[in-house]
Amino acid sequence: MLQIPLNQLKPAKNNVRKVQSSSESLNALAASIESQGLLHNLVIRKNGKGYEVIDGNRRLEALKKLYGKEAANEVNCIEIFDNDNEIGLHANMMREDMHPLDECDVIHALCADGEEDFDSVGKRFGQTNQWVKQRVALSELSDKAKEMFRNYEFGIGVASALTLGSHEQQDMFLDEHKGRDIHASWVKQSMTQKKAPTSVALFDIDNPSPQVIADLGIESDLFSEESFITNLEKFEEYQNAHIDGYIQDKRNEGYQDVVYLKDEYPFDSPQCRGWSTIYNEEVPNEDCILVVTYNSYTHQLKELRMTSKEQLQLESELKEEEEEIELTPLVYTKPQENLLNGYYATALKDAMWEADSTDLTKYMMAMLCHRRLGYTYSHIHRIGDIYADHQNHFPSEEYPDDYVTPEYEKFIDHHIEAAREAFDNDGVVPLQYCLDLDRKELSRLFSAICLTGISKSDCRNAVLQETAPAVVESQGWFKPDYKWLNKYKTEQIDMLTQYITGSSKQGTKKEKVTHLQMHMSMSPRFDPYGDWPQSKE
Repeated sequence: MLQIPLNQLKPAKNNVRKVQSSSESLNALAASIESQGLLHNLVIRKNGKGYEVIDGNRRLEALKKLYGKEAANEVNCIEIFDNDNEIGLHANMMREDMHPLDECDVIHALCADGEEDFDSVGKRFGQTNQWVKQRVALSELSDKAKEMFRNYEFGIGVASALTLGSHEQQDMFLDEHKGRDIHASWVKQSMTQKKAPTSVALFDIDNPSPQVIADLGIESDLFSEESFITNLEKFEEYQNAHIDGYIQDKRNEGYQDVVYLKDEYPFDSPQCRGWSTIYNEEVPNEDCILVVTYNSYTHQLKELRMTSKEQLQLESELKEEEEEIELTPLVYTKPQENLLNGYYATALKDAMWEADSTDLTKYMMAMLCHRRLGYTYSHIHRIGDIYADHQNHFPSEEYPDDYVTPEYEKFIDHHIEAAREAFDNDGVVPLQYCLDLDRKELSRLFSAICLTGISKSDCRNAVLQETAPAVVESQGWFKPDYKWLNKYKTEQIDMLTQYITGSSKQGTKKEKVTHLQMHMSMSPRFDPYGDWPQSKE
């Protein structure tokens, strides 16, 4: 063995290795030599006044990088005199590459003894703190994963992805995919299915505080720029807090309402029934609702502007008949008119129920009997469908906010329950139950059942209007709820407010509707079936 000064060593011109070393690998080799010394001698051959390096050129380059090209540091060398190309080839062919796990286990052992940290170990090998963490993570794979990795059943990409999961997750995945070609993307998806990427956080998480990191259990993917949240319960708390603030900010933008839907589509939500998506930015916020949706699987927050179908229909009708229709509070969409008839039918039937019971019974008997008198007169003169079938005045989702079950329906419900008890206790069938009632009670029940068979359109029939034992006064009966008033355009709300209160109301449409509804509940002098303008003196 010779000790040759570094400045006398030159790389062989016809070196077998043709691939140039990267600066990163040279830095790492230089750091290793500085830390551990030169572990492998250089193989040299005499060349004039100096020597050519046949095997060990990377080590030579690292030494010169470490000590300088003109340094006189002595280097351990072995001199050969045979064919240098053949010797160099044999040296490279016989050198067996170290398995990545061997390297990782060594790094792990250095860190595990407690004498050094990631930074000091990295410095010894000319690498970063992150590089050390990656090697430690690979060394801490499950025994099954390490064995398969050593046997080259998968590569470094899959091994890196496996570090994102626990040993149980790793082994379960490898058992489920035994004998298959495994892709790193599959592994990553499986290992992180119970974690959330920090990129999906709606709240600010770019520079999280130590408290936030601890709360959320944030873990970094050592092999990419990604990081993951492991405490999903806390994550949802942070997400919900952000969404609450977001919705409040949107409420301040003057929308009629802001509807929040979690894991629900607008078209499938009862809260959005009767509303349609609008894409016209010119429609003011006060004529819209804003639907905010949150998908807890993708963690996406989206918003959608919607307006009532009735309003879209009204706008369409007004556009078509712009010259013929003057917009007033008496211009209704068909759904709004349908609800209005429901209000009127409720008021009229309540009035009839409160009328003289003898008159009401006679009227209901006549209503039932007249339908059997043939078709010798106009169909429109036959009122009601008296089959004891209940007629709904309102769609299930459109009942007024202050709706109270009518007394005649309560009366029927009382007898339904009594008849059920009579059957359950004594075997009395419903027909016998009715026959056992005294005539006055049976007459009252008869009238109540007939009332339920009168539809809301029947209540607006001219014949019934003229002959009914009770009437609804043109003013004083109509106390609409928020739902009905909200179907108006803002311009109509302003007109009706001016009529009811004598002054205008500033603010959002929601505030205007609430204000108007309060006044109309106290001073119900608007006749929705009347003329406009009404008497205002």
